[in-house]
Amino acid sequence: MKNKKTIYNSDEFRKTVQCLTEKIREADELESVDVDKSFQDVMKRVGREKKVPHRRHIYRWSLSIAAAIALALVMNWWSTNVDEGTELDIALLNDTTSICGDEVILITDNQAMNLKNDASLKYDTLGSSNIQQYALNTKISQASSVKNEMHQIMVPNGKRADITFSDGTRIYINSGSKVIYPDIFEERKREILVEGEVYLDVAKRKDCPFVVKTREFDIRVLGTSFNVCAYREDEAASVVLVRGSVEVTTENKSKVRLAPNQLVDIKGNKTQVRKVDVSEYISWKDNLLLLHQRPVGDVLKKLERYYGCKIRYDAEITTLSLSGKLDLQTDITNVMDNLCLSLSLHYTINDKDEIYVSLK
Repeated sequence: MKNKKTIYNSDEFRKTVQCLTEKIREADELESVDVDKSFQDVMKRVGREKKVPHRRHIYRWSLSIAAAIALALVMNWWSTNVDEGTELDIALLNDTTSICGDEVILITDNQAMNLKNDASLKYDTLGSSNIQQYALNTKISQASSVKNEMHQIMVPNGKRADITFSDGTRIYINSGSKVIYPDIFEERKREILVEGEVYLDVAKRKDCPFVVKTREFDIRVLGTSFNVCAYREDEAASVVLVRGSVEVTTENKSKVRLAPNQLVDIKGNKTQVRKVDVSEYISWKDNLLLLHQRPVGDVLKKLERYYGCKIRYDAEITTLSLSGKLDLQTDITNVMDNLCLSLSLHYTINDKDEIYVSLK
């Protein structure tokens, strides 16, 4: 990779102190000057703010400082692991960076920037994009002269984004997810890496399959629509096919071909295919949760990711089932009101905006 000046737009990123501590212990090779620069950038901003002797205000700025240094760690790892012209290797997902900031992060060949929530990026066949339209406080340079430049987008809990790739394929990225992709697909290869949950509407090209790689399996298609759920912290992953056909290959090279309205659960090298109502699995991209006899524990986990908040609950309510529709365009309190009303539950919110759900 050519040496290029990296722009750290660090004051917009907030990361938990716990995530920062873990990353610093792992990143011995990070130049101390990078950490100091990121820290100083945030401190200058803190100095401009009116001092408020409030516990939450102090906590907020502590997260900003932590996030600034964490971004430097992310950029250092990215610059040392992505080379021009290399294969799109699953190892690129093996960094231990947690997706736990406050803003969507886009990392390109030589820049890191925050993006607005619900950013809708579009790349043309020459690699030009509309990133500038959604960037926060960062000026985007002219289109890079590097072909097949690798981009990484990290969408934290509580945020979403979508991208139209250079071939016309559109991907919707759910909360707590990351996607690594080239700005221009090669003539005979279309590959991306995914961690978390995404929905894809793949542009059809008979001569060039589209491949989605995750930690535990690959998906190969020609043109179709499907949902992938592959969060690092979940015990199992899944692929749901809306239309067309897909072939899923697990780590031990076993293959599963899906028909529309089928889901494959993947846990290690074990797979199980079943028929489902696909609308339940793709409604998130339309800011809805359609539910049919879903365990409350699973629903609360989805809400926690979607809204970027902490939700705790009594073990007794984990297996209660919920059916219906939740409108995710409303405030989390409205969603919790409806959920608790339908199941005779009770919830409280503490001074850290953490939600606790219990039986009445």
